[in-house]
Amino acid sequence: MTWMTTASGTDHGLSRCMLLQAEYHLDDIAHAGAQINRYNGHARRPMSINEHQLLCADIAEHLNLSPLVALACLVHDAHEAYTGDVTSPVKWALGHAWEEFEHPIANHLRRWLGLYSTFAAHRATIRHIDLMVLATERRDLLNYAPGRNKPWPILDTPGSVVPCADWIDLDTRKREQTHWTEWRDQWLVRYHQLSALVASKNTEH
Repeated sequence: MTWMTTASGTDHGLSRCMLLQAEYHLDDIAHAGAQINRYNGHARRPMSINEHQLLCADIAEHLNLSPLVALACLVHDAHEAYTGDVTSPVKWALGHAWEEFEHPIANHLRRWLGLYSTFAAHRATIRHIDLMVLATERRDLLNYAPGRNKPWPILDTPGSVVPCADWIDLDTRKREQTHWTEWRDQWLVRYHQLSALVASKNTEH
């Protein structure tokens, strides 16, 4: 079986040979992204893909980056609505096999979203923002303590330590009590807002 049935009832192909016929729906992406949690469930509270992506867009806007980059940040993990969220250590353990599965799906979805060239041009910036959010999530939501736990090479390598977003607090009652449907709706609203800003800037030129 190389397809899955999505929230909209669509049979979505997952193999390379089925990608050209794969159907994408924003409502499916928002729905799944609001329910799939990060860290294999080891955070102090559920932390969804959507909340993570919204934080990435927040940081992009805080850094005064373009709406196009903020939009790419908002959807950088959108393919996980189809692949699932796999923690980085598991991806590294799976190695080439995981890359062969995930990368074609991610790239095909980014082309469908019209953002493939944006990801190529701003890859380093999007990656840095993603790691900033990772550092902030670790600080606020994981039972991690420097000295007790091993350093994370992607965050803690001397000379390239990734900072937290000091203006963001994830350990709040409001965030904890936000229902998954709210994360779904917030992601969709933000997607349409940023898409409209991108379209208006393109029209101006």
